[in-house]
Amino acid sequence: MNHVLAAVSCSAAWLVLAQGFVHTPAYADVTTYSAPAGEAATGDYAVTVNGKPVDVYTAQSEFFEGDYYFASFDFSGSVAIRVTSGQPLDNVQVQPDRFDVGMERNGSNEMTLTADAPFRISVERNGRIKPLLLFGNARETDAPRPGDPNVVYFPPGVHRPGKITLTDNQTLYLAGGAVVKGCVHATGKNITIRGRGMLAGEESPRFKGPGRYLLDCQDCRDITIRDVILRNPFGWTFVTWNCDGVLIDNVKVCGSRMINDDALDLVNTQNATIRNCFFRTQDDCIAIKGMAGMTRPCENILIEDCQFWTDVANVFRIGYECDTAGMRNIRARNIDVLHYSKNYRPPTQYWANAIIWLQPSQNMVMEDCHFEDMRVRSSGEDMLMLMAKPMRCRYGGHENPEPGALRNCSFKNIRVVGTQGSFHGLLYMLGDGPEHNVSGLQFEGLTYFGQPIRRDSPCVEIGPYTEEITFRDKD
Repeated sequence: MNHVLAAVSCSAAWLVLAQGFVHTPAYADVTTYSAPAGEAATGDYAVTVNGKPVDVYTAQSEFFEGDYYFASFDFSGSVAIRVTSGQPLDNVQVQPDRFDVGMERNGSNEMTLTADAPFRISVERNGRIKPLLLFGNARETDAPRPGDPNVVYFPPGVHRPGKITLTDNQTLYLAGGAVVKGCVHATGKNITIRGRGMLAGEESPRFKGPGRYLLDCQDCRDITIRDVILRNPFGWTFVTWNCDGVLIDNVKVCGSRMINDDALDLVNTQNATIRNCFFRTQDDCIAIKGMAGMTRPCENILIEDCQFWTDVANVFRIGYECDTAGMRNIRARNIDVLHYSKNYRPPTQYWANAIIWLQPSQNMVMEDCHFEDMRVRSSGEDMLMLMAKPMRCRYGGHENPEPGALRNCSFKNIRVVGTQGSFHGLLYMLGDGPEHNVSGLQFEGLTYFGQPIRRDSPCVEIGPYTEEITFRDKD
C-alpha cells in the first residue's frame, strides 16, 4: 500500500453523490493518510472527504457488540464527508452537536456531513453499538523530518519498537499512517510527542506490555503531547507522574479493550492543560491521583473543550489515591459527555459510578474544583451526576486511611439532554465527620431536560457533615 500522504485541494468543487450534489464552498485543503497493510477496516464503513478516500481503523471493546471504528484526516476550509455504512443509517445520530457539523441523509446506507472547522464526533447508527468516530484535524504545520536533531521519527507503516525512551529536549514524531505497536516512557524536560500517527497496545496482554503504560511520562517538566491517537492500551493509557508543566492537545484515546484502561491519569501533576481531546474508555476518562512516594500537589489543572465516553466507570474521578500535599484549583469547562457508565450503582456502594466523583481520602483536603458548561447526553438510563464524599479508600499499603475533606467547589451550567427515560442524576453530598466534611459547594444553572435543578429537587441528597451548599438558577 502507498504510505505517502495525499493532499487534495478543491476550488468551488461539486461532489457528485449517490442522491445528488453537495457543493464544497470556495476552497478546501484536505490531507489523508493511507493505513498500513492489514490495518484498514473494510466491509462496514467507508469514508471519503471531498471525494478522497479516508481509511477506517478498528478499536477493541468488550461491550456493545465489540469492535468499533474511527477515521482521521486534516483539513482547512470547508469539507463534505460521505459516510457509507454496511448497516442502515435510518436512526443515525451525530454527537456532540457543539461542532455544528451538518448532516444530510442520502439514502438508507449513506450520509453526507459538512464541516468548516476541526471536530471530534461520534456517528452512531445504533446508539453505542459499533459507532464510527471521526476526527477532523486542523492542518499540520512545522512537522519534523527524518534525521532532524533530537527527533525520534516513525514514518508511515507498522512498527514494533518495544519501549521507546525519551529524555531532555527530544521529540517523538509519529507520522500520519504510522501504527507504532509498543509504548513510550518519557523522563526529563522540554519533551514533545506529536504527529498524526497512532500508538497501539493491542499486541500486549493486560498489564504485560513492554512498559508500565502505553504512554508513561514521569518526572517531566514542560512536556507537550498533541494530535496522536492512542489505541487499545494494555493498562492505564496515558499517565503523567510527578510532572510540572504539561500540555495535552487534540489527543484521541480509542480504548475500552479492558478494565483499568483509564484514558488519562494525572498523578502528582501540576500546571497541566488538557484541551481538544476525545477519550473513549472502559474505565475512568479523567483520574487525578496522588500515589505513594510522591508529595507534589495535584494543582492548577485545566481540562477544556473535550469529549468523554466511559463504558463502565467514571467520567471524572478526582481522589481515591491521595498521597499528595493537596488537590486544588482543578477546572473543567466546555465538556461533552457522550456516554456514561452502563452500570448504575447506588451511592452507598464502595465502587459506585458517577459522572463526577470527588473522593478525598488520606486526610487530604480537596478544594477549588470547578465544573462549568458541561453537556451530558442521557441514554435514558440512570447515573449518579455527582458524588461528593470523603472516603476511606483502600489501596497499596493503605488499609483504613482517614477520609479527607472537600471545600469550595462549584458546578455551573451543566445540562442533561437526550432521552429522559429513568435518568435521575443524583447529586449526592455526604461528609464523614466534623473534620472530614463537605463545605462550600455552589450549584448554578443546572438543568435536566430543560428543568432547573434546585436544592429541593428530588435528585438532590445532602447528608450529614455538610455545610454551605447553595443552589441558584442561571441568571
